[in-house]
Amino acid sequence: MDILIQADGLTLTSTLKDAVEEKIGRVEQYAPRAIRARVHIRKSSARANQAQYVVRVLVELPGRDLSAEQIGPEPMLALDILAEKIERRLRKRKTRRLASRKTHKRE
Repeated sequence: MDILIQADGLTLTSTLKDAVEEKIGRVEQYAPRAIRARVHIRKSSARANQAQYVVRVLVELPGRDLSAEQIGPEPMLALDILAEKIERRLRKRKTRRLASRKTHKRE
């Protein structure tokens, strides 16, 4: 799975890049057919406040894509919460898909 990272209003450091690849890379265990994940990190406010950074993720999957957004005071904190949110949605999606399979009984 490719991970594309875009940063607006802040410099993309190697630690932030590694954290994004690690956290969003875990998504692949729930969606092995995922094509790409687009991560957009934006600094929305110049002053330090609770809504200073906005992190968005778009996971491109066969069928419907999955997207989520999280606002936080630091990009790493918002990324942590966002990764949990995406993983929760993918687990739910996978469970629903597996439950809808029809079991075939042998006669």
